[in-house]
Amino acid sequence: MAVEQQPPDVIAMVLADAVLHDFATGKCFIQGTYSVIGAREFPHLHPSIVVYTAVTGGHGQTPMKLRLVDANEDRAPLFQNEAMVSFPDPITVIELVIATPNVVFPEPGEYRLQLSGAGEFLRERRIHVVPIEQPPPNP
Repeated sequence: MAVEQQPPDVIAMVLADAVLHDFATGKCFIQGTYSVIGAREFPHLHPSIVVYTAVTGGHGQTPMKLRLVDANEDRAPLFQNEAMVSFPDPITVIELVIATPNVVFPEPGEYRLQLSGAGEFLRERRIHVVPIEQPPPNP
């Protein structure tokens, strides 16, 4: 009998500068967490968005999707990544690190990272993109 596809539970969803993976121990090291991005001009090219997620409770092959949208979803997603995740059993914890280079924020405001699994919305994280002042010119 086939097991019905069910969405996994999200244990963690962290926005970071980098996530390092130690192959000897299997541990992930999350570096530089944040929820605000400062930009001097817009559109703003951000060098990389890195998201660490830990999920459990899935069954078998489970489609996962991460997308970045503006708060009102007035425009197309700034990016969208999809992957198939294999859960050998429902108590397994799967750690996913998703890195997307060169993300362009068109204007200041609130944006949302949205994680879906098995076709259902699971969790979101807010990112505030704020303008920062230019330093005064040197005399």
